[in-house]
Amino acid sequence: MFTTLANWRNWRLPVKLAAVLIVPVTIAVGAGVVLINTQIERADSYAELQRLVKVRAALIPVIEGVQAERRIVAEGVGPELLVEQSKRTDDARAVLRDQIGGTSLSEVVTARITEVQNRIGDLAVLRDRSSNDIPAVIKIYSELTDSLLDVDEVMASEFGDAALLRTAMGLHHVVHVRDQVLYQQAVVLSGLTRGQLTTAEVRALVESNVKLGYIADEFAALATPDQMKVYGKNFNGPDIEAQRTMLAAAVLHPTSDAPATGNNANRPKQPLPIATQDWTRATGAVATSMGSVVTGLQDDLRNTANRLRDESSDAAGAASAILFASLILAATVGFVVGRYLLRSLNALRRSALDVAWTKLPEMVATGRGSTEIEAVPVDTTEEFGQVARAFDEVHQQAVKSVIEQAGMRANMRNIFVNLSRRSQSLVERQLKLMEELEKFEEDPDQLANLFKLDHLATRMRRNNENLMVLSGGDVARRFHQAIPLTDVLRAAAAEIEQYQRVMVHTAPSAEVVGYVASDLVRLLAELLDNATAFSPPNSQVAISASIEAGDIVQIDVVDQGIGIDPEALAAVNHRLEAAGEGVDVQVSREMGLFVVGRLAARHQIVVRLDAKPGKGTRAIVLVPAELAPRREESWESFRGEAIERQQASWFQQTRAAAPPPPPAPARQSPESARGFLNAFQRGVQRGLPENQESR
Repeated sequence: MFTTLANWRNWRLPVKLAAVLIVPVTIAVGAGVVLINTQIERADSYAELQRLVKVRAALIPVIEGVQAERRIVAEGVGPELLVEQSKRTDDARAVLRDQIGGTSLSEVVTARITEVQNRIGDLAVLRDRSSNDIPAVIKIYSELTDSLLDVDEVMASEFGDAALLRTAMGLHHVVHVRDQVLYQQAVVLSGLTRGQLTTAEVRALVESNVKLGYIADEFAALATPDQMKVYGKNFNGPDIEAQRTMLAAAVLHPTSDAPATGNNANRPKQPLPIATQDWTRATGAVATSMGSVVTGLQDDLRNTANRLRDESSDAAGAASAILFASLILAATVGFVVGRYLLRSLNALRRSALDVAWTKLPEMVATGRGSTEIEAVPVDTTEEFGQVARAFDEVHQQAVKSVIEQAGMRANMRNIFVNLSRRSQSLVERQLKLMEELEKFEEDPDQLANLFKLDHLATRMRRNNENLMVLSGGDVARRFHQAIPLTDVLRAAAAEIEQYQRVMVHTAPSAEVVGYVASDLVRLLAELLDNATAFSPPNSQVAISASIEAGDIVQIDVVDQGIGIDPEALAAVNHRLEAAGEGVDVQVSREMGLFVVGRLAARHQIVVRLDAKPGKGTRAIVLVPAELAPRREESWESFRGEAIERQQASWFQQTRAAAPPPPPAPARQSPESARGFLNAFQRGVQRGLPENQESR
């Protein structure tokens, strides 16, 4: 794994593109995930604030219930109304408990609520003693409302968002202002019931009025312009003015516990100059107006919490969608760019391989072709397009070089062909001259020397013909008539230097078509020459033929040499096939195999070698059935006999009678082989077309 990572230069292009994109994509995904989690957490926090809004909404009815009980106690209207109001207060407490049970509150809020719940539990006792000491009961009710307002203030401080915190604190201040108005209502009602206020009550009213102004100023500092507009609209008017006037009258009126001094010592005390109904109506109207402000602020707080939660949820969803779209876009861009790069690289690769494997080899093999090249199908102007144009230039130069080399090879081939033809013409003339000399020579020793020269000339002619094959030309020795397979085998044996070591076995009754016979003779002669060269001098080389399935003629050349190892054998067979395909081989060292491959490929003849180390080598030649068909009538085998005006064989002699050679001598003498080779030479000449001259 570490080695693969370290060897990053060999990564495939898609992997490299992925590695390049993975860093920014990972950063983007990380940032997106953090943003989404932040928005989700904000949405969750706003959901908690929504539940907190519901708790506050349930707390305000409890505060209002306690305030209503305080007013009823202060007004002294009877226990029936107090019982009804107590039931409504208890119902509000039950709703508050349910809301608190379904909401996760902070430790501070939970502690304050627990404390208030304990104090509210004492309401039953407080209600029973409400008719005994009204000022004390009003004080206890006021302390309870103050505790409830403290809980409301603590819950308002839990709204961490600035938009919610201002509204939550404003709501708390308005509730507190309303509580002060209702407290003043209860104190004055208590005084009206007795006729006068006490000094403590007057002092409490003054403090309450100061506190009310302070709380109103705090609300004004936090409230929005719209909220201030609503507050000012509801906290002004005739009811407010009447309430303030009556409150001022109550405060300025002498108290019941004030010491009598001067002229007032014997004067009876006057009741408060305020009508109970007018005070109740005015303060009730003010409380109702403040209640509408409280309701509006509650709605604002609830709507703002809902809006912020929806915005956070929408932001989380939008961030998720943007992140997903970004990933899709990055993947799409990476795919499109990577596909373009891969397509351009594949086009370059295909063009390069097509040029290297097809076009240039075809031009090298044929030596023909246009200098106009097919441009690489990459038409852009960026780096890949520049590489494509550079490759086009390389291709153009390679084509020019191939054409120049092909021209040079053609010239060399023509030179070799001309030299071969001239040399072959001289050899043919030499053979004719030696033939004339052999006709009139009577000295056996001299005749043997002439025979050796004749055989050397024959081998020189075969070498010239091989040079013609290597040069791509065609030889002059062609036969128009079908040649018996046996004669082909014997003619091949007569072409080599050590013909005495060749044992020609009886061949099946088949004929080799004329245009193939001469090439098959040269092919077999090369195989026999190799077999005699790479086998012991005292051993024999056997050549035989048989007809296999499909009427394919199989010719076997078997020697008794040391054989070839498997690797070398595979290489030799490969070179035979390569020579047939026109591939250059080591002609200087393996000219015979190259000639064999060329001649075999010319007629679709299959040649392969089979050998085992230490057990000799076997050359297998497979001739297609259409090139060596079976013959119906019987032909006489080649015996080196001259037959007047008959062509029992394609060899003829001019001499009347020549003794046949011994059947199978180990080494023939020149005299005994003379008739054999003279007949071979005559047959070769008569096998040529009548109007063709040797060159």
